Amino acid sequence: MSGKLAATDAVVHVVDDDEGIRSLLPLLLKTVGLKAATYALPSMFIDNFDPAQPGCIVLDLRMPEANGVETLTWLQSRARAVPVIFISGYGDLATVVRVMKLGAVEFFEKPLNKELLIETVQHWVRRDVAACQAWRRHRRMLDRIATLSRRERQVLECVLDGMSNKETARHLGVSPKAVEIYRGHLMQKMEADNVVKLVGQIAGCLKFAGHPLLTPPCLQRMGREDTID
Repeated sequence: MSGKLAATDAVVHVVDDDEGIRSLLPLLLKTVGLKAATYALPSMFIDNFDPAQPGCIVLDLRMPEANGVETLTWLQSRARAVPVIFISGYGDLATVVRVMKLGAVEFFEKPLNKELLIETVQHWVRRDVAACQAWRRHRRMLDRIATLSRRERQVLECVLDGMSNKETARHLGVSPKAVEIYRGHLMQKMEADNVVKLVGQIAGCLKFAGHPLLTPPCLQRMGREDTID
């Protein structure tokens, strides 16, 4: 197996009614520095799952209470996509195709190739740690944008369009001094020391790929009312 992951708060969720799998996988994952949480039933997993926590999910296809497809469908409604690896002793091509179309990242047949499974889990945990960090940055950015007034959002839009203060003033029909004030408030609220950092923050927000991106309010084309907030 490959080397251990750097310490993170990542958790591998193992959802399987097979007690042997629930006992074995945490031991194997521990050898590569990963924590595991096990669940005998999908409902137990759903009650404890936190989509904001990085990791991945090892999900059995067939379980008494609900099958893995139903659980995967539920996961698609969460705020952030988390990698799902299916395992099953009853896999067939049609089923594999179906779960992959629904968003699963891998499918393993039982009996499991344990080494390959652990290496695959490590790969997807690394990916998800990075995705979770990007998601958190994205949420922080949207939260900051939400604190801006209408006029501050308009000034931000002008900044992103590369306008100077004078050009922004002419565009919005206000004085350059007013633009300086709005821009100062904007920079403070966005926690940006300079325009380069501000543009980089917004660019990072636009490149976010963890889940469908909601267009930040400042990037929506708004009416050009002359009223100053």
